Amino acid sequence: MIKTIDIFFVLCVLVVFFWGINKHFRVWRRGTQDNRSDRMGYRLRTLLFDGIAHRSILRDPYPGILHLFIFLGFLIPLFVIFIVQFMFILPLPISKVVSLFMDIVGFAAFVSLLLVLYRRYITRPQRLSNTPEDLTVLLLLLTIILTGFLVESLRLSVIGEDTQVWAPIGNTIASLWNATGMDNQVKGTLTTLFFRIHFFLVLATIAYIPFTKLFHIISSPLNILYRSLEPKGAASHMDLEDEEAESFGISTIEEFSWKHLMDLDACTQCGRCQDHCPAHLTEKPLSPKVMIDDLKNHMHLIIPQRLGRKAQTIDAAEIPPLVGEVIAEDVLWACTTCRSCMEHCPVYVEHVDKIIDMRRYQVLMESKFPEELTTAFRGLEKNSNPWGLGFDTRADWVGEMNVPIFSETGGEEIDFLFFVGCIRSYDDRNKKVSLAMIKILNYLDVKFAILGMEEGCCGDPARRVGNEYLYQILAQTNIETFQRYNIKKILTSCPHCYNTFKNEYPQLGFTIDVVHHTEFLWESLKKGQLILTEGQAKTITYHDPCYLGRYNDIFEPPRDILRSLPSLDVREMKRSRADSLCCGAGGGWMWMDEKIGKRINIERLEDALASRCEGMATACPFCVTMFNDAIKDKELENEFRIWDIAELIADSIAETD
Repeated sequence: MIKTIDIFFVLCVLVVFFWGINKHFRVWRRGTQDNRSDRMGYRLRTLLFDGIAHRSILRDPYPGILHLFIFLGFLIPLFVIFIVQFMFILPLPISKVVSLFMDIVGFAAFVSLLLVLYRRYITRPQRLSNTPEDLTVLLLLLTIILTGFLVESLRLSVIGEDTQVWAPIGNTIASLWNATGMDNQVKGTLTTLFFRIHFFLVLATIAYIPFTKLFHIISSPLNILYRSLEPKGAASHMDLEDEEAESFGISTIEEFSWKHLMDLDACTQCGRCQDHCPAHLTEKPLSPKVMIDDLKNHMHLIIPQRLGRKAQTIDAAEIPPLVGEVIAEDVLWACTTCRSCMEHCPVYVEHVDKIIDMRRYQVLMESKFPEELTTAFRGLEKNSNPWGLGFDTRADWVGEMNVPIFSETGGEEIDFLFFVGCIRSYDDRNKKVSLAMIKILNYLDVKFAILGMEEGCCGDPARRVGNEYLYQILAQTNIETFQRYNIKKILTSCPHCYNTFKNEYPQLGFTIDVVHHTEFLWESLKKGQLILTEGQAKTITYHDPCYLGRYNDIFEPPRDILRSLPSLDVREMKRSRADSLCCGAGGGWMWMDEKIGKRINIERLEDALASRCEGMATACPFCVTMFNDAIKDKELENEFRIWDIAELIADSIAETD
């Protein structure tokens, strides 16, 4: 009779469980289409390593290990119970080994839960937001493991000595039961009682999963499975010629794709994104974690209302605006698009894509954006650079140097186009980097040319702030120029140009070989083409540009170049490589003024100063400008310098006869 009742309870729990899961699925299906079913073999491997083996979670070792032990402490016993109950009985020697293993894993999970409680409620890291639900879930899991050990220990106490050695935790607790002098009948009654408590707690937890934070057990692995496999540096493509589109960008929660809605449920609120966000770290209003949570709460408020009405419609006036009420404008525009949040998210939540999509609607449909961007937009529209400086002055940086220009070469075959970029064409500090590159190219005797007056902005500054229309105009103009001159390869010293040409122009049907100057310089050094002299000794640190490092995984070539310079003592900052802090210029902030909190470039400069160096090197014109400004702000011009890597190489190449 009890067995029949248990089966009934199990079935009821499964009905509640799958009903709750289906509620989430129905919400996600309200999102727009998004093809995430390609390369399923690779996706499954990612799920295995990041979702099951915890590779991405373990990048933050302490909480990662605790999570892994808790995960194994519940997964393995369920797996073993399933095998024993529904498949086959384990042979006695194997069952003893399994019993020992489950005892160890269960104890590790129990200790891990205690440490999680201590971490959440005693040490209280700032990135964690504790809610009553968090405490309920932790105590529930703790009680399940505790009652499981109590049942095991009582069983071992009744059975006797022969099998106890294979369950050290159960054996220890069993000895305490034995010390009480309790007879086996009472122990049997307690065993039944604790087993029933344990059984119903397990059932309650299963039923509880879809309605609490525990749902990440389902949503996070799915989110990992359906992660984006597009290049990290590519923002989502927008078809501006879609005649059926009523608007562009995201203005309502249902305009996000189903995968972006899944993102919101997959977020575990671990706060790693927040810990690495330069905006949050400098007291801006943006917290990636809070933004995702706000969107999630809005999703579960609005979409179920739509699903619950026969017509599945709600008066637009009833829905709070996504930007302005759900997500504050200051939050939306605080992002530098550095991608650090996404780099550190263990479940692949796509924060930056959501921000860019919401910006697109604000810019394209509402014409609402920070006032400073007006000048940048006008300059890009009129003269294809954010300052609006004349086309006729774009190549003035060349001066008296003999630099070939495509329009003047008469069709001479070249190795590559040297795409200078806006900042290194117009900004006085960055012009020195362009001149350094020309010196290096002439030294190497390579055949190259520049576009001069025909060069235009790559479009990155427009795209990152949501002006997709302007971006595509700029991109198409460049593509037509590249095709007219039959350009096959581009060398650029700007990571933003590099990323745009390499990862985003293919969305417009144009693919070309692109090389960043750090890759080019390192290859030249490896081949022995660049002979360097012993220069002035310097202690230096390297700053990873976001669009070179996190976006395109170019971390080592710049460091290898610096190490090849015999006069340099190269040191690392505390935050480096994927953990590098943004300079503060991305996402349109090169042309906006930080009015809230600490300036990001100052925060990053202090990282460099803490490494006790004479200066810092980087490989991005945005970074050069931001750190040059930060050095001036702190009045350190005579004590600290910023170099582009090309300048250090140009100063060190050996003169030849």
